[in-house]
Amino acid sequence: MQPSRRLSLLPSPATGPGGLEGHDDDELMLLARGGVEAAFVTLIRRHQARALRVAGRYLGRDSWAADVVQDTFVEILRALPRYQAHGKFSAFLYRVLLNRCHMTWRTSRAERRALETVSQQLTDVDEGEVLRRERRRDLTVAIGQLSEKLRVVVLLRYSAELSYEEIAETLDIPVGTVKRRLFDAMTKLHDLLEGQ
Repeated sequence: MQPSRRLSLLPSPATGPGGLEGHDDDELMLLARGGVEAAFVTLIRRHQARALRVAGRYLGRDSWAADVVQDTFVEILRALPRYQAHGKFSAFLYRVLLNRCHMTWRTSRAERRALETVSQQLTDVDEGEVLRRERRRDLTVAIGQLSEKLRVVVLLRYSAELSYEEIAETLDIPVGTVKRRLFDAMTKLHDLLEGQ
């Protein structure tokens, strides 16, 4: 058992923007709760790109993803006073993000259906780029056809690049269940993409 580290909520001389990078996520949350605004900015910078990838793939639209990620960080900021530092910030972040994505996904069904029926105009795009966009679109559509529990595992594994253990912790399920859902999801995606 490792001895617990004591965290100081007072900014040290090295807590300028560069000095905060050495802190782990829990330390940054505690510093932010103690009034060090740059600590929360550091957390956002550290996790924003992955969160955007997850939300973008979950929702299929970058504009929605950006809004969802912003709402996620606002919700985490509001949770500062009650955040418990147990080394599980990543799981907390992705739980909030997935909840936000799910709410947005449910409320946007009608808009998604309307957008899918509109054909996209191709202008001045080379053939290779058109094919890459089509494959990406096909994959996004196929991921959207997965059940919620399969879609979430795929997004956390390949968009957020979380380990099986981190996914299990985020979803509060056993690692074996994560592996099984990922296998089922990949099989289903293969079938969906081959059927097109």
